[in-house]
Amino acid sequence: MNRLESFHENRSDLQCFLGSILEGLLSCDTLKGGPTAIQSALEPLLNAFPFLDLCYVLDSDGRQIGPNIAGKRVNPVLTREGDGEDRSRRPYYLQARNAPGSVLTPPYFSTATSSLCVTVATPVRDRQGLLRGVVVADIDFEQIVALLEDDSRRRSMEPFFKAIYAFFSLGLLVVSLGLAIQAFHSLEQVFRHLTRIADTTPSFQATILLTLALAIFDLSKTIFEEEVLLRKDVKRHSATRRTLTRFIASILIAISIEALMLVFKFAIQDPSHLTEAGWLVFSVVGLLVGLGVYVYLGARAEVLLIAGKSREKRHHATETGNPGMRAPESLRP
Repeated sequence: MNRLESFHENRSDLQCFLGSILEGLLSCDTLKGGPTAIQSALEPLLNAFPFLDLCYVLDSDGRQIGPNIAGKRVNPVLTREGDGEDRSRRPYYLQARNAPGSVLTPPYFSTATSSLCVTVATPVRDRQGLLRGVVVADIDFEQIVALLEDDSRRRSMEPFFKAIYAFFSLGLLVVSLGLAIQAFHSLEQVFRHLTRIADTTPSFQATILLTLALAIFDLSKTIFEEEVLLRKDVKRHSATRRTLTRFIASILIAISIEALMLVFKFAIQDPSHLTEAGWLVFSVVGLLVGLGVYVYLGARAEVLLIAGKSREKRHHATETGNPGMRAPESLRP
């Protein structure tokens, strides 16, 4: 979901940035030169922009002119395929055929790279405005978003951070298993002395140890899922709010069970301490209310932030007529 949200938020910027790379790249004379001239024009493009995975050109009827021109991450076999293939029913061709400029598809799974990609298509027209061809490029979605958000260095360090989180998660799991073993040892004492009903200490000790083991296991599971298995967007408030909510929820469950156990224990053994147990229950309620307020205010803040960004983009589009970002001259081939 984060990736789709990131695409929709940055779609206009991506479309203008990628379109500026392809616009003016090929002329009608280049198309008349055939596959050799097209390949000579497109190969420097893939060398200059590492996020380009695949490039090819279609004629006005949607039939590919020449083979694919593939980047370094693509199987070399694909560079010999595609010539003459009919792509007239592909969405990017249907959109570019009637569009005044470049069009951009939503992210989809690429069979060439086995990863998410987007396709940008730019029509090539003559002086009379007639369609003569379409330049198509498959873009690695993760790389282009990281480049647009200036996030490539942080993403390069993600494997290291994930390894650290996995190590600590494993440590918490070992602690949870140790507590569980002690709890079952206490349960063994309970079943061994069933006749001593008055002594409830082993029962409460087993319950507390099991509850603590479960809480630590849930915390270990939360860290492993959030920081190792899931792909998080640290710039998105919803990702941070979800992680903190899950963490506080696991703590709430553990404290709630401990408070309930203390109420039962003091009610049976020492009623004079019921007040302390009651205050612990009230603290759980206060923590739960605070969590609810945090989640509500965090969601409201994110909605206002997204709305503010949308207003800024519309205002920029009204003033300049160009809501996106064009590639700098130094980046153009």
